Amino acid sequence: MAVSRLRLAFRISFAVLGTFVGLSAAVCWIQVFKSYDTAAFGVASGLTAAVALTIHILYAREQWQASYRWLRGLMLSGCFVQLAGVCGFVTYLVLGITNHQALKPDSYYITCVWCFLTWKWGFLLFLYARMYRREFDPTYQRMMEPGDVKV
Repeated sequence: MAVSRLRLAFRISFAVLGTFVGLSAAVCWIQVFKSYDTAAFGVASGLTAAVALTIHILYAREQWQASYRWLRGLMLSGCFVQLAGVCGFVTYLVLGITNHQALKPDSYYITCVWCFLTWKWGFLLFLYARMYRREFDPTYQRMMEPGDVKV
């Protein structure tokens, strides 16, 4: 169930791009538009992408075999980031609709987009941590052995 090198390279490059875009968007929304809530979700998205990048790099170096228990905490943090993203998405969507805002760079709708991106990286963090944990955890490996099944 090992991940191919091409797929792993794609995941690493995607996480690098997510980290760069999230953190640079945060700087842009603070400096230019003075929209601190959008910048906060940009930082959250970029940092979650950076954690996903770290997971992939440690997998490529095969360093999860010794400390796979950290992946459980990363799965939990991915769930919390997803929860924050969904709550922010719903909140800013309702605020944008009730305030009749237009689609401008400092509107609630742009913040809603960054909440969705935060949710996406939280989901990917949960998914990748779960995948790698299943690969390295001996409990899951014992459950996957077909010789133990009695019919």
